[in-house]
Amino acid sequence: MSTIRRPVGWVPTALLVLMLAVAVAGCPGGGRSSDMIAGQIMTQKDQQEIPVGQAQVMIRPLNADPELKGADDQPEDPTNLRGVAITNDTGYFEIQSLSSDQTFQEYGLLRNWKCEITIQVPGYYIYKGSFSYTKGGQELSIVLEEKGSDVTDLSGVIEIDEKAIQTGAIRRGN
Repeated sequence: MSTIRRPVGWVPTALLVLMLAVAVAGCPGGGRSSDMIAGQIMTQKDQQEIPVGQAQVMIRPLNADPELKGADDQPEDPTNLRGVAITNDTGYFEIQSLSSDQTFQEYGLLRNWKCEITIQVPGYYIYKGSFSYTKGGQELSIVLEEKGSDVTDLSGVIEIDEKAIQTGAIRRGN
């Protein structure tokens, strides 16, 4: 009668290898953890750059950049893919993956592709621009233009009807 002898550390080692394989498979883009598009959104006010917080940043792949070789294959129709982030109080954002609104899958950033960035935040004009993403960390710096809100009628055509202006108080009831 023969018995099979296994090394003492066999089970923990096999478990560690299995956990590592699951972690690598779960990373978007096949483990390209260094791929990231980041940046800072600012605005000009009184000759100073001020960060814009709570801005919605969306990145969409357009097509493989013909000027760059070795572009990633598209995992599905590029019009379905987008990366979305919200800027923090310092105007900073990070996007590390693309999500599909059709298949609900997550993919890594597409290397050597032209991308479009759209930035929306109340009180500012919508910004759209394009850039080429190659690989690794890419930093963008964008300055938004604030919408003007002060309007003055110098023509005298618009008359203010004082009776139509509502005044009142906010009351709390139980």
